[in-house]
Amino acid sequence: MISISGIRGIIPEGLHPENIAAFTTAFGAITGKKIVIGNDARSTGPMLRHLIVGTLTAQGKEILDIGLAPTPTVKAVVKLRKADGGIVISASHNPPEWNGLKLIQSGGFFFDRAMFEKFSEAMSRRANPDNFGASKKLVPYNKMGKVITADGTNEHIKSVLKIIPNLKEIRSRKYRIVVDAVAGAGRDALPALLEELGCRVIRLYCDEIASGEFPRPPEPTPSALKEFGKLIKKSKASVGFALDPDADRLVTGSPEKGTINEEYTLPLALMGLAPKPGRHTMVVNLSTANLIDVIAPIYRAKVLRSPVGEANVVEMMKRHHSIFGGEGNGGVIHPGVASFGRDSLTGAALILSAMAAAKARSLDELMKRLPPLYMKKTRREISGNPADLLVKIRQTFKMASADERDGLHLTFPDKSWLHVRSSNTEPIIRIIAQANSPADLNRLLESV
Repeated sequence: MISISGIRGIIPEGLHPENIAAFTTAFGAITGKKIVIGNDARSTGPMLRHLIVGTLTAQGKEILDIGLAPTPTVKAVVKLRKADGGIVISASHNPPEWNGLKLIQSGGFFFDRAMFEKFSEAMSRRANPDNFGASKKLVPYNKMGKVITADGTNEHIKSVLKIIPNLKEIRSRKYRIVVDAVAGAGRDALPALLEELGCRVIRLYCDEIASGEFPRPPEPTPSALKEFGKLIKKSKASVGFALDPDADRLVTGSPEKGTINEEYTLPLALMGLAPKPGRHTMVVNLSTANLIDVIAPIYRAKVLRSPVGEANVVEMMKRHHSIFGGEGNGGVIHPGVASFGRDSLTGAALILSAMAAAKARSLDELMKRLPPLYMKKTRREISGNPADLLVKIRQTFKMASADERDGLHLTFPDKSWLHVRSSNTEPIIRIIAQANSPADLNRLLESV
């Protein structure tokens, strides 16, 4: 699968060496000389990294290899080191037989639409030696690129700490925190940040797994985080933080509730911001719950909504000079952090900031400020054209206002909503709905 969200495939059927070389050659053709490379903990990561690094050095690139690293860490290092681009080797929350490439442009941003079109053009022209012969982009033996290894985690952590308004208060609380890193890219980075904040870290799935399998399902859903929730309660921790394999998403937990719905991550993190004078904007995607609208007025902020995808959220944040943003799947975005994208480290630090500011002993005290959530996310494989399905749904719910920027988003008079769209990362249709009661939610989904 190739989209603005990156490249993903099953190994070896989809991502085989020839494809990796082709993708990397096209990437190298449209980027500058200095490239940052990092990978998550999948067993196929080192193999892909060797192929990618070899291809780029054959193009004369200077490679900064930061090894096992969260996606936001790679993005942060691209910006902080003024690199010309970066590649994250990860399939995010997909099963272990999948892997992929997330492509980063200068400034530490994922490819936007314009860069993705350049990449697509480079791929389509690659086979024609008269227009884009791969050999024309290679360098002679005495001008091969070089590889430098580095640890980008400390640079990323320093960038996160700069935007936290009350570091001293957080450190004085000495919070006990459970971290479930699914043995992924955040297994060292998030504990390192929390220890820098004076916290005691109780580790779950923070060790290397030799089998190549994840110790739990990679997507941090409530069913996948049962052990996480139990450990928070058993250890009497103040809060828990769970990650997906590339550590751009954050799910929380508390001693009373256990695992908490990922949609609460954004509003909880928002509570940790320091208020600024004047009026502001915040950006979330169309599939994000309305919970953030409860907290935004405190910051005199208007909530704007973008199509799904980090690149879309960030583009709108940049355009409106927004002070905060993210996606409801647990992706917290702060424009002051070098990653300027979904960042679990930023989310965790902001939530601790909110807890310390409220003198909260646990996350449960912050949860009392937020309303209950009646929301469901589901998926379907369908036959036929997805567009036909959207037309039928639109005709069924004529009383709703429609937004067709990303599939079909319907908002009803009672503020409940429905979003139906094709996934950018899996061959499925996603159906997301929020209503004012469980009964209303069930009726809405049954109608769909």
